[in-house]
Amino acid sequence: MNARIRRSLAVAAALAALLALAGCRGIPTSGPVVAGPALGEADPDYVVTPNGPAAGATPEEILDGFMLAVRAPQRSYGVAEQFLSPDFQQRWQPDAGVVIRSGNATVSTAAGSTDTAPRLVYEFDSSASVDAEGRYRDAASSSHTMEFDFVQVDGEWRISSAPEDGIVLTEVAFARAFTAVPLYFYDSTERYLVPDVRWFAAVATLPTRAVSALLAGPDDWLAPAVVNEFPSGTALGTGGATVSGSQAAVDLTTPAAAASGAVLERMRQQLIHTLGVSDLNLTASGVPLSPGSDGPAPIINPGPSGAVLVGTGTDFGFGSASGVDEIAGISSVLLADGATSATLSHGLDAAVYLAGDGTARYLSAGAGASQVVDPRPGLLAPTLDPEGYIWSAAGGVGGRIDAFTPDGKSVGLDVEDLPADAGIAAIAMSRDGTRLAVLLSTGGGARLLVFAVARSAGAPTQLRSPLELPLPEGAAVGVAWADDQTLVAVTAPGDGSSHAVRLLPIGSPATDLGALGADGVVVGGLPVGQTGIRALSGGDVLVASGTGWSATGLAATFLGVQQ
Repeated sequence: MNARIRRSLAVAAALAALLALAGCRGIPTSGPVVAGPALGEADPDYVVTPNGPAAGATPEEILDGFMLAVRAPQRSYGVAEQFLSPDFQQRWQPDAGVVIRSGNATVSTAAGSTDTAPRLVYEFDSSASVDAEGRYRDAASSSHTMEFDFVQVDGEWRISSAPEDGIVLTEVAFARAFTAVPLYFYDSTERYLVPDVRWFAAVATLPTRAVSALLAGPDDWLAPAVVNEFPSGTALGTGGATVSGSQAAVDLTTPAAAASGAVLERMRQQLIHTLGVSDLNLTASGVPLSPGSDGPAPIINPGPSGAVLVGTGTDFGFGSASGVDEIAGISSVLLADGATSATLSHGLDAAVYLAGDGTARYLSAGAGASQVVDPRPGLLAPTLDPEGYIWSAAGGVGGRIDAFTPDGKSVGLDVEDLPADAGIAAIAMSRDGTRLAVLLSTGGGARLLVFAVARSAGAPTQLRSPLELPLPEGAAVGVAWADDQTLVAVTAPGDGSSHAVRLLPIGSPATDLGALGADGVVVGGLPVGQTGIRALSGGDVLVASGTGWSATGLAATFLGVQQ
């Protein structure tokens, strides 16, 4: 059992305990925003047992108390409701989304405020949000201004209105009060399960929200690359979704009953991995469903089988303390061709690389000679997908991404939404073949786009409507996949002193790793989290360590990637 599944099981166990609490109510799905806290840095970021409003509290104290209470979703916001007027309680729907606040907020008296009708202004900056479906999005930092009205209820001040939908939380409060849940969808070949990360409040209704989001389908940008096995029109039945320890029960509506045994099993796998349980009882309107048992288990987060791949000029293979272990049928040909990059298939039976003459080449292990698949000038390091297609791109403005068969035939890839004024700096294919990361150089600095790969009978056909991830300022240097949810990218600030490295989980907040030397580039990683990331700087192979980098004792001229 991998670490991600163990974490999911822990979450499931916590949810089971929450489900046992008496009096828990569901949280709604749309409504006005109510902001979390206006207090300073000493204000706690998380409140386990918030207090209700004190007798005789001023409007400012009511707002402050409410902003603390809204950080406690594990109590279904029941205490927070006490700060609202009865009418506003009926309209307040905190689950419509979250605006994530950065820095401190300020509270002031609004124009037109009176002693009998107070109005307060709440101002803050934000650069991220989560929508009603749990989709996390980064954005350019912007200022938000919200006004709160107050009325007296039985002689006590209560909030009577707020201007928008959702809630506002500090970055720390959001990370503690909300849980990241990967929804899993099949790739088009039905071999891999692909994550679509969503964020939900860590309350008793989390399984219901997660399953409802799964049934609604993948994020729009990812949809061309994945398949949702649930029949059209399937929704949660009256039995809902429950989790108890490592077991789950999900009741669906009658369309699910029409699915074949094989489809039911794939539905079951999607549910099991989304809920993070080991077993699941599946019903349709209360009637047990019987999934088929044939077929291989889906692959989640495929990763390399060996250590880091290194090229030294005289050797190529898996690097270790004792030297470089060459790969039979691969290493000698790459060295003879003067390879400056290399991506190997998962089974080590094929490689694609940039040869010394600048061509992109394909090699089948044991063939003895490589095949030129892309002879265009100015090529970047090519990559390989699990279907055996070679992806290659010409760098610079006007460069084009294409996919080729091993014998060099272009598939005629249709690429949409690639900025015409941007130059391609690097490409990286996810190990499940569903997403292509494209690092761009623009006049305003580096940009990182992630495209879903649409396929027909396994062959790639189209890239469109990408998701953009936030990069540190600077020129584009490199990009790689750390695991099936996370990219790592490198940019070069204008002063040239060092390279900035950012870990970019798709659908989650980004984090910055320690800076590399001025020639540093991250090329690949092993699927064991941050410590699996490898970098090359000054000829030394480094490993991510905390917020910095540590030497591995290996030296290389380039790092390879194993899909």
